[in-house]
Amino acid sequence: MKARTSLETKGRFAAGAVPEAIADSWHRCLQSGLDPIGEPIDAVLSFQELRERKEKNERLIAIVRPELELLSNQIAGTNYMTAFADGTGVVLDAIMDSEFSASDCARSIRSGSIWSEEMRGTNALGLALHTGVTSMVTGGEHFFSKHGNVSCVSTPIFDSKGQIVGLLDASSEVAARQFHTQALVVLAASNIENRLFIDEHRNDNIIQFHPRREYLTTQSVGMISTDAEGAITGVNRHASDLLKGMDLGAARSFADLFQGGFGAAMKPLEGGEVIRLIDWLNAAYFARIRITRKHDGSTGAKRSIALSVPAVFNLPTVADAPVYRDEQLCNSLRLAMRSARVGAPFTILGPAGSGRTTLARTVHEELHKDSPLIVVDCRTANALGEAERLMADILGDPNTQDFNVRSGGTLVLENLVLIQGGAAEKLAQVTNRLLQLKNGPKWVIITTGSEEHALDKVDWPPHIKMAFSQITRMKLHLPPLAERTDFAQVAGFILSEISHGHQLSNGAVEVLRAIDRPQNLNDLASQLRVLAVQCPLGVIREEAAERHLGEGQRDGQLASGDQACPRCAGHTVRELKCLEINRVFRQCNGNVALAARKLGVSRNTVYTHIKSPEIGP
Repeated sequence: MKARTSLETKGRFAAGAVPEAIADSWHRCLQSGLDPIGEPIDAVLSFQELRERKEKNERLIAIVRPELELLSNQIAGTNYMTAFADGTGVVLDAIMDSEFSASDCARSIRSGSIWSEEMRGTNALGLALHTGVTSMVTGGEHFFSKHGNVSCVSTPIFDSKGQIVGLLDASSEVAARQFHTQALVVLAASNIENRLFIDEHRNDNIIQFHPRREYLTTQSVGMISTDAEGAITGVNRHASDLLKGMDLGAARSFADLFQGGFGAAMKPLEGGEVIRLIDWLNAAYFARIRITRKHDGSTGAKRSIALSVPAVFNLPTVADAPVYRDEQLCNSLRLAMRSARVGAPFTILGPAGSGRTTLARTVHEELHKDSPLIVVDCRTANALGEAERLMADILGDPNTQDFNVRSGGTLVLENLVLIQGGAAEKLAQVTNRLLQLKNGPKWVIITTGSEEHALDKVDWPPHIKMAFSQITRMKLHLPPLAERTDFAQVAGFILSEISHGHQLSNGAVEVLRAIDRPQNLNDLASQLRVLAVQCPLGVIREEAAERHLGEGQRDGQLASGDQACPRCAGHTVRELKCLEINRVFRQCNGNVALAARKLGVSRNTVYTHIKSPEIGP
């Protein structure tokens, strides 16, 4: 209660006074400019938007509704409500008793209402959506004091690709009931996930497994689906838990997880037998195949996917997409998706080989895959500056030769600061025209470049500089490969593309992590090719990586352009630490909690050293 009072009167509170997840959420709300004693935004979709959202999720709602009704019966009593929201936090269905329906909260939690943190402050739905885990927010833990008389439990629902497709929520004015309710909500979400998994993969082989045979008929069973050749097409959350310690993100086939081969296992499984499976960590399971009724019609070709359960954000489901599990990278990708959806240009900044163009292509494939993707390397355009046309790589439909501005799509401008002369003039005209289009399909304009290349240092005429400044105001930062927390997954993914017969040991990953790479991902791919050629098939060990690649040093230089805060300026040691904190804070798009986690310091330490925080969305 002291923390609550301090939050409302001073806009700050003591670290450790509330649970860490709640404290992080309160900080995010403060950064977004929300007032804890003010009125939350009553964000609600229009009737037409809600109808379209329900039609889009019609199949999922049909699976959720029976579980929602069962959950309501299980927690039936005074002052209760159960709700289902989609993967963006929009409530699509709700069941409540008469007493709760008369409360102020019931008038807020209605079909079409949006419960993201940005609009409603700290709440169980928004917190579960942000963290990807079951969340409980009771009474005064809500950011807005207006929500202080209700307690909520919410848990995400994942599909077989690891994306959050919905959330279950149970709310009550009786806080003591929520600890019992939490277990029921989690069980209901697990039932929905399993039903959704079976519905999605009726045309695949669904293999159920568990260490205890009697659990094969329960909802806690692990499930993996494969195509006819053994390529993995899906995995449920219980399978991820049972196979903890295995790198599911790099697993492409049944044989990557279990010993003995796919064909040898499928023969008795298809005969209805229960068999024993042994994974590559030598853990044993009982397994059976689940018989399903196939969907009608042709299913088309199957493709293997890299599987991962995102911890924080919903990420693209592009087949064979690169690994996006580093939190800073996920944050930049999330902002890129938001910008692209509203047609706002943005710039992707990062060192050479950090995946700038790859991220731009990921955004395009997720949002505009049926439209042209045009990539202009401005260094080449500079050489052809006086020509009548700008030369570019046009990707997309191979049968289409010409595109006009009315087609819509994605325009990626690489190395914009290096364009000069007539090419700069023509490109400025093109971008101005694309931005001014009022009707028809829209264009997303993405520029990419390095941190050290600033537009204000380029000697362009004022009208060209003004045109290019319009498309580079929104800046997203990619971390160097050495700073990414998903380095092991990135290395495993790249190696799997080079050779299916090689795997990296933990020691080999650490050797690779320590090597200095000016070209980041490009250098890593070259080094992994060396290992694939030099090492026999199987696991690549630490000593082999050291022998063939040698030891290296991580690049610890600070990025240029930062200045120490007034308190640290002039003190050598403190100034270096302050510069590092400000550099990481800037690269995290003003996200204090994210910067603190990357630096391994408290949020208060970050707040102390940032001079004028540029708070991101």
